[in-house]
Amino acid sequence: MLAKLVRFVLLTRFSKPLLGVIAFFLAYDIVIRALTNSPGFSTGFSYYAVGATIFFITVSLLFGGLFILKSDRDYLLTLPLKRRDLSISLFTAQFVGSGITILFLFGFYLGGARTLEATAVLIADLAILAAVVTALGVVSNILSTWLRAGLAVILGLWCFSSILGNPFTPVSPFTGDLLYGSIVLFGLAVVIVPVALRELAYLELGSMRSMLRATSSQYKRTMSFSGRSPVRAIYSYHLSFLELVARVNLAGSTSYRATRVRTSTVLIISSALAAVYLSLGLSAFADLLSTRPVVLILPILMGVITLVLMSQATFSNERGWLAFTAMDPAVYLRHLLLSRAVSTLAIIGPFGIVNSVLAFLGVSEGVNSSIVLLITVPSASILATYLVARMGAVQQVKEEGMMPGQFDLKQFLVIIPIYIMVALIAVSEISLIGSIIIATVVGILALLMMASKSVWRGIAYRLTERGFV
Repeated sequence: MLAKLVRFVLLTRFSKPLLGVIAFFLAYDIVIRALTNSPGFSTGFSYYAVGATIFFITVSLLFGGLFILKSDRDYLLTLPLKRRDLSISLFTAQFVGSGITILFLFGFYLGGARTLEATAVLIADLAILAAVVTALGVVSNILSTWLRAGLAVILGLWCFSSILGNPFTPVSPFTGDLLYGSIVLFGLAVVIVPVALRELAYLELGSMRSMLRATSSQYKRTMSFSGRSPVRAIYSYHLSFLELVARVNLAGSTSYRATRVRTSTVLIISSALAAVYLSLGLSAFADLLSTRPVVLILPILMGVITLVLMSQATFSNERGWLAFTAMDPAVYLRHLLLSRAVSTLAIIGPFGIVNSVLAFLGVSEGVNSSIVLLITVPSASILATYLVARMGAVQQVKEEGMMPGQFDLKQFLVIIPIYIMVALIAVSEISLIGSIIIATVVGILALLMMASKSVWRGIAYRLTERGFV
């Protein structure tokens, strides 16, 4: 019964192709480690192991989250299952979905393995460490924010002390103290993992109830759209607020985070940062800027952030599906995308203007950067949003901290065309002619796409098929 339940839980959360890809890369990592085995202990690898462990523990505790579907509350958790089987199945899903991330650093953690016996012990230690990090992600859901932060600091300092020579830490096996470190790590697992298993066994009485209570009690100030036409209401809302959505799926944690911030607030902050950026360009650092480090990298970084976050947030946290009953879906989605493309200028617009000023003052790269930030990135955000929705990779966020649906391979593959756009942005930074050509092509494609009603009607149908309500 346990094996069947584990299989059911895994397949309702991960598609078979995705599980296959995870297994392939894990096997590839192990093979590469076997072929590049180091005969002696590597101090450099130990630093990576300590740093990675601190990072994983911090992310797991601060972000938390569970590989739980909202439907589990009504179906899975109501079945007459043994609590032990349920907790083990859910913990396995949690481990496969995020805790397994630590295993992909197989080579760094086993840098100190000199013999076959030591390698076997370190492999077991690494699996235990991944289980501990996964358990911390589960336990964090029942802790307050201050307790999460405090525990992350304590555990982080404890792990860091291994670099100072302390042999009694959870990461000591990977820094040369195999015996004492293994004992401490095993002892920590004996304490943390059972707590996580018990929490998962009585999930409907613990973490799930806490998450539902927290999300249902978050009230914001209401907005009135009285007297405004539907199109004006769309622009009024999306030009007043920026909505960002991101999925944290790493190091034992999995959660969807959605945030809404006033556009005016973002504009003030970005304008202040752009002013600092301009002052640096006009100061003694101007020579540094003219050699490209900042002017070149900044638009690429902002392009990545904008394309990834905005392409997901446009539909993931969108609650306007009732508008489809009041207006043509194509009309609604086109104005929605256009309003959000304009609102992104609150983030990148001030930097585009500053780059134009720098270009006028003689910083040649400023011309490329201003074209990228004011034309290419807003246009590319429309194309990226279309691709994400068309490939069916976007999921509607209904409850923060819970999975909105099954993870599948598309959610990994969809990042490829977005990175192609990022590569085009990088090319634009190198060549002015390339920047003009790319901005023109991307802008025309975005305009043509926005002009086609059938394209956006198809997207509305596609999203509806994916379960958007």
